[in-house]
Amino acid sequence: MVSHWVRYETEEPFVPNLDKFGFVYLITNTKTEKAYVGCKQYYIGKAKKQSKWQTYVSSSKYVKDDIEKIGKEHFKFEAIAEYKNKRSLLYYEAYYQIKWNVLTATLKDSDEQAFYNGYVGGKWYRPIESYTPHTEETKRKISEGTKGEKNYRYLGKAELYLDGKRMVIDCISGWCIDNGYNRGSVAAIARTNRDGFYFNKDKTKGKARAFSCKGPLGTITKVKYLGKEETNVSQGSNVQHSIS
Repeated sequence: MVSHWVRYETEEPFVPNLDKFGFVYLITNTKTEKAYVGCKQYYIGKAKKQSKWQTYVSSSKYVKDDIEKIGKEHFKFEAIAEYKNKRSLLYYEAYYQIKWNVLTATLKDSDEQAFYNGYVGGKWYRPIESYTPHTEETKRKISEGTKGEKNYRYLGKAELYLDGKRMVIDCISGWCIDNGYNRGSVAAIARTNRDGFYFNKDKTKGKARAFSCKGPLGTITKVKYLGKEETNVSQGSNVQHSIS
């Protein structure tokens, strides 16, 4: 299998040491100079089946989309360095991502992001300000998509306390999207309030703790799902109704 990788900076053909675990790489769009920093291992699974590293083009959807649009010939694939184990590989992937400021760097004389990377190490993400915000129409469509009890994202009617003020919401899923709150965090608050416990990562029950969810309108400290008989809020609306 012919490899498209070259050595970083020297651009000599990349000849790997297959006794190593994998390599950190830099992929560059030669038309725009936008780049991506990642890593690739040589083998997969306990059987150590060789991966298709020779023709690998990253896991990034954005890199793949641009390759599809303008052609692979307009990309440069450089292997930066090889490492002997997974821990070292992941460490140096993050090292180069941080060194080159992949989350905040911009292209020369432009506000365009210099890297395709959206996060580092699965923990540090690109500042939200750098993304194009949803239009009002897009937010409306997303919100509408969460309505209806058959929708898997539907969290239903709920009573919540926002900065200590009680409110009743007709569709908490849509309200969270409309107002910039994380639905998973709100659901966690509701489950803890209801059951008096939460689940640990190993699926064991943990002692209830005080969850809260901060957002643009304030901090949510308590959430309770409501049955039809517990609220007289009109159907089909995400409008918040202040009770007290």
